Amino acid sequence: MFFKGKLSVLATIGVCTIFLSGCGGGGGGGQTPSSDASKDASYDYIPKKIDDALAVRFLNKASFGATKEQMERLKREGAVAWVDRALRLPSTPDIYLRKTIEMAKLCEPENNPYTIEEYLADNDKVFNKNVASFFTRRYRMSAWFEIALEAEDQLRHKVAYALSQIIVESDFEPVFTRRAEALARYFDILYRHATGNYGDLLYDISLSSGMGMFLTYNGNKKAYVNEANVTVYPDENYAREILQLFSIGLYELNMDGTPKRDASGALIPTYTQEDVNQLARVFTGWDLKRNRRYGLVGFKRGDLTHPMEFTPEYHDYGEKKVLGETIPAGEEGSEEIKKAIGIMIRHPNTAPFISKQLIMRLAKSNPSPAYVGRVAAVFRESGGDLKRTVKAILLDRELWEDMRSAEAVKFKEPLIAYTGFLKAFHVKPFPLWYFCRFGGPSDENASNCRIIRNKYLFDDGIKHALGEAPGLAPTVFNFYDNDYIPNDAAFKANGLVAPEIQIQSDSLFISFSNLIRDNLFHWEKNYLTNEWMWCYGCETASLVRHDTIEEYAKAAPARGYVPVYYIGSEKMLLDVSEELDVMERAIDGDSDGDFEGLTHENNGEVVPKAVKALISHLNRKLTGGMMSTEEEEAIYTVLQQKRLFNKYDVHESDDLSHDKKRYILKKAIFPAIRAVVTSGAYMTE
Repeated sequence: MFFKGKLSVLATIGVCTIFLSGCGGGGGGGQTPSSDASKDASYDYIPKKIDDALAVRFLNKASFGATKEQMERLKREGAVAWVDRALRLPSTPDIYLRKTIEMAKLCEPENNPYTIEEYLADNDKVFNKNVASFFTRRYRMSAWFEIALEAEDQLRHKVAYALSQIIVESDFEPVFTRRAEALARYFDILYRHATGNYGDLLYDISLSSGMGMFLTYNGNKKAYVNEANVTVYPDENYAREILQLFSIGLYELNMDGTPKRDASGALIPTYTQEDVNQLARVFTGWDLKRNRRYGLVGFKRGDLTHPMEFTPEYHDYGEKKVLGETIPAGEEGSEEIKKAIGIMIRHPNTAPFISKQLIMRLAKSNPSPAYVGRVAAVFRESGGDLKRTVKAILLDRELWEDMRSAEAVKFKEPLIAYTGFLKAFHVKPFPLWYFCRFGGPSDENASNCRIIRNKYLFDDGIKHALGEAPGLAPTVFNFYDNDYIPNDAAFKANGLVAPEIQIQSDSLFISFSNLIRDNLFHWEKNYLTNEWMWCYGCETASLVRHDTIEEYAKAAPARGYVPVYYIGSEKMLLDVSEELDVMERAIDGDSDGDFEGLTHENNGEVVPKAVKALISHLNRKLTGGMMSTEEEEAIYTVLQQKRLFNKYDVHESDDLSHDKKRYILKKAIFPAIRAVVTSGAYMTE
């Protein structure tokens, strides 16, 4: 089982089937790259009828997790029409920043008096500049999750997330810990260009205040002699990273992504230190808008939601030679950046370098050279059109042959596994919770707190349970290395990479499993409305139960139920009603909610049968039926060994159905969900 160790999944899937291009039917390795993956106009390799297994596997790549509605639409439209429609859906301008500001205004209206439109406008009403709230990280993280879980244009947002792992900006920059709006704007830039042009994306990123601070070229100056008579040259940080990571890469590549070598067999560098020096001169004269002094950095300085502004006196106007091309002297600052980016986009390395990374982030960890070549040809011939490139990735023959043959070709990132879990169980915002800042309620009415309605809350500390979180990479090199080969004989022997495994460990799998458990016990609506709880804040301590989530949430301060008002706890509403119905149909033959057929005398007989039906249902729902009968049986055996089918406890109440539901949820449904979500079938794509 996957949760027992980071590589033990190989034993159940088989190395030749996982990740190995050209092994079995995954292939296409010997095909000549065509100029466009969509030239196969018939797409005859894509099934006309898509089953649940294919739907789940495809949606795991093209969205943040499969839902029943998405699966039905994909099966009804077909893959080609689904992708075309998804790429045409209208975008929502400034969506990440809008939702971040919206959360700030709800929680701290006294610190955010202007309208969202006023904050978005290019004026002196700068969001969070004069406050630098410690809570903006949570607002920004909550906005990201709300979008990932609810946005209709899932594919565009998924591509934006993939781009965030190539063009990395992170709140590892200290100022962003209190000015997280910079990361919200960064995701808006990625999202805006996710189906646009890659060169335009690089241009906007190059002018963004967040990237200017993260890679330290805001306040960059042309070479000058300081007071100590030492020549100070322009900062090279961004110039190096835009070459190495965001465009051409370190070494020359063939069109199919394989490395070129010189006569002695050595790799051939794509650029020199002189190229970096020359390019650094391009990125001079830019700083944050509304900064009190050029290059000044601080928690309450500058506008982090608008592009940087140009200051001519600090710019180097001399001629520059980058990658063998000349940028003439005397060019205006933004024109120089456009010309430098044009040089990078035209470079023969950019198409295969970026295309392969997008394939690895969206589709497959070890694409064949032919797959890379086909996608790179689309990227190059379209001048970096990401809409066409993404379509080529998702509709390529090799990917569909992998999926049809049930080959696992990628480990699922913990973050994507988590969003998939939330979406599968119908996640919605929690209807009512309390913002008490860093403290708790001062009385049973939480009169010192602000009531927040129908909003998610996600703490940036979720990174500790997942090993990653959007916008929280430890370095510009992302969370993991694309060339990471696990310490496993089969991977080493075949030269196979598994980047996502680099951040995963036994302790992380335990944390991930515990996160799933906590989310279910704290935020699942059937559990909350069927659980008897002690009310310590009441006049006399007593057992209470609430019929609605609204009642439950309102009583939280008096009851001392911390998650509803603690700022460090995620807030959401999950729903496993489908799973309760599955078990009741197996026990009662109906789904009216009374569990009449479950008694003290027969629970040892009817519950095991119902649990088997439940595991089978979860397999279909979460993996599209990819889990084998043996794996289903193994999960059942583990649950049985944990004595989960013991007699249920009963409170003295008139309606035993509440106690029966609580028993079923605690003893069967929640443990079964955790087992399937941490299985090899779920944690791979």
